[in-house]
Amino acid sequence: MSLKDVDIEKIVPENELEEEILADIKAGVTTEVITRCPPEPSGYWYIGHVKAWTINFETAKKFGGKTYLRMDDSNPSKEDGEYAGSYMADLEWLGFKPEKLIYASEAYFDAIYEIAEKMIKNGDAYVCDLSAEEVSKTRGTLTEPGTNSPYRNRTPEENLQLFRDMKAGKFADGSRTLRAKIDMAHPNINMRDPVMYKIARLHHYRVGDKWCIWPQYDFVHPMEDCLEGTTYSLCDKGFQDHRLVYEWFVKHGWGKTPAPKQREFSRLVIENILSGKRYLKQLVASGVVSGWDDPRFPTLVGIRRRGYTAKAVKDFVRSVGWGSTIEVTVPLSALEHYVREDLNKIATRAMVVLDPLKVVITNYEGAEEIEIDNNPNDENAGKHKALFSKEIYIEKEDFSLNPPPKYNRLTLGGIVRLKGAYIIRCNNVVYDKNGEIDHLECEYIEGTKSGQDNSGIKCKGTIHFVSLENSFEVTVREFKNLIKSEYKSPSKALADGVPISELLEPNSLVEKKAFAENFLKNAKVEDKFQFMRKGYYCVDKDSTENNLIFNSTISLKDSWSPNK
Repeated sequence: MSLKDVDIEKIVPENELEEEILADIKAGVTTEVITRCPPEPSGYWYIGHVKAWTINFETAKKFGGKTYLRMDDSNPSKEDGEYAGSYMADLEWLGFKPEKLIYASEAYFDAIYEIAEKMIKNGDAYVCDLSAEEVSKTRGTLTEPGTNSPYRNRTPEENLQLFRDMKAGKFADGSRTLRAKIDMAHPNINMRDPVMYKIARLHHYRVGDKWCIWPQYDFVHPMEDCLEGTTYSLCDKGFQDHRLVYEWFVKHGWGKTPAPKQREFSRLVIENILSGKRYLKQLVASGVVSGWDDPRFPTLVGIRRRGYTAKAVKDFVRSVGWGSTIEVTVPLSALEHYVREDLNKIATRAMVVLDPLKVVITNYEGAEEIEIDNNPNDENAGKHKALFSKEIYIEKEDFSLNPPPKYNRLTLGGIVRLKGAYIIRCNNVVYDKNGEIDHLECEYIEGTKSGQDNSGIKCKGTIHFVSLENSFEVTVREFKNLIKSEYKSPSKALADGVPISELLEPNSLVEKKAFAENFLKNAKVEDKFQFMRKGYYCVDKDSTENNLIFNSTISLKDSWSPNK
């Protein structure tokens, strides 16, 4: 698919970026829409990144364009092949297919070096001997201009030789830099002779020890976009102040047309969610979580393991919108709404008792098959067989000796319907030697089987259950949000000096044993279920043949709606 395959007249722009692209196409400025997904492979992606990738991929697709996945790997001190390898899997899970995968270190570094030499020859860059600390002191403030480096007026010939000596490894790490020659009095501090190259003898996960000089973000990023043919370089508002320097490098380093345009959108900020790779790395390194894919983590591998669906996450991102001028913090319940909405449509229903109380049906012998709808929202989902028998488990909370008002579950002398089976009446409570309830003695009422009931008995409550003959023990992991609810903005709290340990919810993971109907024995990793009346759960990768583990994804209750 290309721009020729798109009826431009039928495109309705949804934000100012699409309005600009449409105008560029009609004016002949843009003949192909190319965006890029340029992660630095220094950590796993988290939920906030989905906004960037959704905007990049879906904008390009709307105009018949394409999107590249580019590893922006110019900082070997932080980068690792493990992270780079995870991004393709994340994009595949999200349903995005890049035009191709590019490692900038392999594809572009030689060409970027040549561009740097050209800029030196043109008088647009110089080698500076100031240390990082000295450069910082000369940069000035928001209200005061910076001061020129004493090395700023070296000749192009001298700069070129020094730069080649930097590349050849003739100088110590950090002893010299290549800087752009822009304006040390510019009101935008980013324009005050930014560093283009630093010396650092570091082993790179792709190119090994080929380089001892490394291009810096403000320079390397626009040059990669130019070399790639990117037409719209889309990034979050954190880079808005860097747009001027981006455009300067495109003009003085690339100098050709068409040239990429940098445009910014608002970041996706979610209440009670701690983002930022350095903080997440800290929690992984300290053992607070089991790894980058811990189900309590906001990483894509974490929420996927938790049981979130890609569709739900993308629907949530789309609901937030482009937001180029206003940045809004979105409640976590908004994300959960879309997760719950999607799971309700696709998750298979099953009966699992999380806190079991044994019930003996005193007037029943043997066992009887019953049918349970796999998903009442999907007419093609079918049914599965369960079992009603003499001994069953119900939830402890579904029986009360002192029921509160409007309690429609089982009480001593009261009745309740068992899902898909019969109405039962509780006649006796049997206690153990410690005075705790051991089990209930109940009777079933003939003629009240679900779908065949002609008894005329009105029963207000229905509860789920599992039969002892048709159940097995599973492990269930219940989660609380990793961040305490009072910290709506964890990043701000950290900036204000609150230690990260204070943000963390104690006992955010609790494991328990439960009884599940045998129907679940064939469940596979990432299979998603609604445990009736309890919530949504997903099979965890730690499951073994003898121990099936379910992660709690989300509760059934939803207090948020898109209209709020």
